[in-house]
Amino acid sequence: MFENYSYKQKFHALIVLFFMLSFTAYKRSFHTLFDVITEYRILSEKADNINKKAKNTNGLTRDLAYLDKIIGKEGVSKEMVQQGIISFASENSPGISISDLKPIHNFPEDDYHIITNQLDVTGNSNQLLKLAYDFEKKFNLSRIVSTSFYTTKNNNKSEVLHLKMIFQNYENNK
Repeated sequence: MFENYSYKQKFHALIVLFFMLSFTAYKRSFHTLFDVITEYRILSEKADNINKKAKNTNGLTRDLAYLDKIIGKEGVSKEMVQQGIISFASENSPGISISDLKPIHNFPEDDYHIITNQLDVTGNSNQLLKLAYDFEKKFNLSRIVSTSFYTTKNNNKSEVLHLKMIFQNYENNK
């Protein structure tokens, strides 16, 4: 059967057969192998990224525990915190008067429970500044998150200086 063909024709047929078999082998075996190798490289890079980020989680959990300890004293009821704010204000600044005390505001969140107290006091500027400073430095039941000064007029005669302070406690729900 192959005697009728010359060596040149047999050689060309052999080259065509070689390329056809090579293409079939590439499609059947090597193509999937190359895809698996590239996917392995991509996944190993992602795993390295995850491992780098996981090393930072230990530091973050330490920082989070530290902040949980600083932000608010745990184990104290919200009513006790409010009473502590009132007694601290009346004991440390006898010249001021409490103008308004808002009810306790609760805000539950996924990981934390936020308790907000609002106190409005009147007095002269030095007394109010000293009170705000003492709350910031000496009061440990809650933290001041906002202070604002404003004035009001009494019967169009005299202006009264007010200090509104907002306190917050963060309790861990875990």
